Amino acid sequence: MYSEWINSYRDLPLLINQWANVVRWEKRTQPFLRTSEFLWQEGHTAHEDEADARRETMQMLETYRDFAENFLAIPVIVGQKTPSEKFAGAVDTYSIEAMMKDGKAVQAGTSHYLGTNFAVAFDIKYLDRENQHTFCHTTSWGVSTRLIGALIMVHGDDRGLALPPKVAPTQVIMIPIGPPKTREQVVGRVDELYAQLKQAGVRVKVDDRPDQSPGWKFNEYEMRGVPIRVELGPRDMENGQVVLVSRISGEKRVVQQDHFVEEVQNMLAEIHQQMYDRAKQFRDENFTSVDSLDEFKSFLEQKRGFALAGWCGSDACEAQVKEETGATSRNIPFEPGEHKTTCIACGEAAKHTVVFGRAY
Repeated sequence: MYSEWINSYRDLPLLINQWANVVRWEKRTQPFLRTSEFLWQEGHTAHEDEADARRETMQMLETYRDFAENFLAIPVIVGQKTPSEKFAGAVDTYSIEAMMKDGKAVQAGTSHYLGTNFAVAFDIKYLDRENQHTFCHTTSWGVSTRLIGALIMVHGDDRGLALPPKVAPTQVIMIPIGPPKTREQVVGRVDELYAQLKQAGVRVKVDDRPDQSPGWKFNEYEMRGVPIRVELGPRDMENGQVVLVSRISGEKRVVQQDHFVEEVQNMLAEIHQQMYDRAKQFRDENFTSVDSLDEFKSFLEQKRGFALAGWCGSDACEAQVKEETGATSRNIPFEPGEHKTTCIACGEAAKHTVVFGRAY
């Protein structure tokens, strides 16, 4: 269709984003991560020249990094895939890589600069500014429901889900407590505070079901990962207070009802930062620097995680690492922290510093 739609440089850039279901013949399925059918967001763009196409490629990579870190609270490693791991037909593939709680990697998003390879294959040409027919430079990029799996595995714990506030369907659950004789008064005040939060744009719900105990409700919403629980009882009413409880830290904070909305918003921001910091600390604790295959294998025998290592650029050396450790190159990070000088496999001079890790 692009070959039909694009005729002139005036038609460029052509930028198409879509949400679509995809079916893949997965040999072994895994919930969220590798399913026979999944939903993804993908883009396919066509440009006049390489510079414009590469700008698009890097812009989308940054968009994915921003979303992973600033919305999902998942720290990611941003970098370029090695030739053997890049998308088939791409000139360059870039990715964001996240570490799960079992030390394995999830490729959380990719962005590809395709050059003119697909334009040549599908005859996507345009009349340029010199009146010459020229092949377009194209890109593609995407993320999928795999991000939901990553979210669960990075932040979940023995109590269930833990959802970052910016993507939690319910950010605050309000639970009135106390004896039946005070119920009407307490629920009335809860409804008033609910309206204040709602007006401030907070996604909030009230659970005032009389047939479930407060304790049962506390456990229920912890399991569902709701970031903040609000408790209000008769004594709180008397003191003009309300109790906020963080799903992440378990902190109980008694605040004045006059500052209720502001305190909730502050706690939501704190929870996001705590989730990000906790995930990053875990990754840092399970991220090592190695200079040889034996050192890498010893690390993997003791714990799971990522390793930063040098690579000479040889496909054979990259394949040897995978064969002996089960780990693949995740990407060549833009900001590796340190630059390795020798290849992990052959010991020759390293051309690249690479992140290796076992992956789903």
